[in-house]
Amino acid sequence: MSQTTVLHVGGLHWATSEHAIESILSRREGVEAVEANAANQSATVTYDPDRTSVAELAEWVRECGYHCAGRSVPMHVCEPMDEDPVPEAARAHAHHADQARHPAAHVDATHAGHTAVTTATTAAEHSPHEMMGHGGHGGMSMDDMVRDMRNRFVVAALMTVGIALWSPMGRDMLGFTAPAPFGLRDDVFALLLSLPVVFYSAWIFFDGAYRALRNRTLDMMVLVAVAVAAGWLYSVGITLTGGGEVFYEAAAMLTAFVLLGHWFEMRARGGANEAVRALMDLAPPMATVVRDGEPVEVPTADVLVGDLVLIRPGGKVPVDGTVEDGTSEVDESMVTGESLPVAKTPGSTVIGASINTTGTLRVRATKVGSDTALAQIVALVQQAQNSKAPGQRLADRAAFWLVLVALFGGLLTFAVWLLSGASVETALLFAITVV
Repeated sequence: MSQTTVLHVGGLHWATSEHAIESILSRREGVEAVEANAANQSATVTYDPDRTSVAELAEWVRECGYHCAGRSVPMHVCEPMDEDPVPEAARAHAHHADQARHPAAHVDATHAGHTAVTTATTAAEHSPHEMMGHGGHGGMSMDDMVRDMRNRFVVAALMTVGIALWSPMGRDMLGFTAPAPFGLRDDVFALLLSLPVVFYSAWIFFDGAYRALRNRTLDMMVLVAVAVAAGWLYSVGITLTGGGEVFYEAAAMLTAFVLLGHWFEMRARGGANEAVRALMDLAPPMATVVRDGEPVEVPTADVLVGDLVLIRPGGKVPVDGTVEDGTSEVDESMVTGESLPVAKTPGSTVIGASINTTGTLRVRATKVGSDTALAQIVALVQQAQNSKAPGQRLADRAAFWLVLVALFGGLLTFAVWLLSGASVETALLFAITVV
């Protein structure tokens, strides 16, 4: 019987890169359907558990060049997948926990745009950035990604102004007459100004194009990267061979405008993601568990099925369970929408993330990790966000063919002009114009 899970996909910061994840995973054995969503950096995967597993799915995502910590559920609810070797004692403790914990609780996930957190055993040894890797935007929060995109755009915009002023466009159309500094030719000065644009601002396009080509697919990152690289490399060649008509301003302007669009997209994405983030923040990070008759405070991820949890007045219920001792009223409005507190007596069920208001309760944990009601709600919300309308699927396929047609058109133009007797420089010039 098919199962559906939501995987965290760190580094999926372009909507145009969703197709790469969907394409590579859909070709894997046991995967029936994939819907990726850059808005919350996750992918909904329907798979056959008899032929593959969540761990294999996560590994395949990492093979695509992205970061994956496993299922995308509240960070306080489950402990992360261990990717690094752990000490023998920690492994023994994990094995003991495996006996009592639901298998699904092994796989953690992080909320969208945020890095994975480590278990109590490994948290002190590995930073979130180390756990998630260093490529692209992996390890960055959504706020950091927006800030990084803004910085790239600002650099590109400032350099583009200078490049445009000392270009034929600035000279002829704007009447700019100031000579280039240090006695340099205009094209040489434009080359120097274009270096931070290409090797900082536009580098993220080359990274996205590399990931797409590595996964044998085409997306808009490939088209932008080819356009910027072709225009810039052609101009560098002209500059180094004595000067002529160059396109530094075109490459810089294209970079700046595309970055501006992605900056706005990321800002909007952060707002759309607040709902899921707020849901995930409902889970309390710590829980008080009664062990050997003494209350012990432990991370919520370490609570096992069958543990006796002590919940004092004003505290949040860490996991789903059944009241064994005590009476109180519990505010379940954040989960059920019911504004009035619900009376709880021995035998009553309580929902994780609800708030105990009046009395002290002792609750026997019945559902932990990704089995809790909160984790299920988050998964359903993310699945809804990741689902695509038929029109959007058609647009994704059209983007692939658009890139293919543009690249083929550029190659065809180059070949036709070359065969017609034009110089390589002229043929390359028209090919770049087409792309």
